[in-house]
Amino acid sequence: MVPPLNFAMVSPGVYRSGFPNPRSHPFLLQQRLRTIIYVHDGDCQTYHQQFIRDNDINYKHFRVAANREPFVEMDHAMVAEILAELLDTRNHPVLVHCNRGIRRVGCLVGCVRKLQGWAMTAIFDEYQRFSGTKIRIADQEFIEVFKSPAHMEVQHPAAVVAGQAE
Repeated sequence: MVPPLNFAMVSPGVYRSGFPNPRSHPFLLQQRLRTIIYVHDGDCQTYHQQFIRDNDINYKHFRVAANREPFVEMDHAMVAEILAELLDTRNHPVLVHCNRGIRRVGCLVGCVRKLQGWAMTAIFDEYQRFSGTKIRIADQEFIEVFKSPAHMEVQHPAAVVAGQAE
């Protein structure tokens, strides 16, 4: 079994990765995913859409542009919407992926870590472990300034935000 590129558990029931290829589909089936969230401004590959349909997995596609210097930034409202879907236990187990599992997903996971109360140095360390030489200061700045909407804490059980199993 082959996991997708940059596959990892974020917290119980929440996984991250790069774009799954057909070789990684058996691995994903073992995770018994209920939902797959794709964050990218492009279209999803046909073979992946077929895998999702064939296995009755909920699919959500958010067209998110990557942070780019000097003036392109991920939309804060859309990121909040993605986080709400990601942390909603009705969607678990859930996989969130972009193409390589580095930048867009790295920003989303960084925002989850902020909700979990992680120190910024630990958040950036995790981001850098996945990004390798592809570190973008714009991503780290986005994570640092992102503020979660006030309603997010109410809608999602504290155990999920804290990264604990229910």
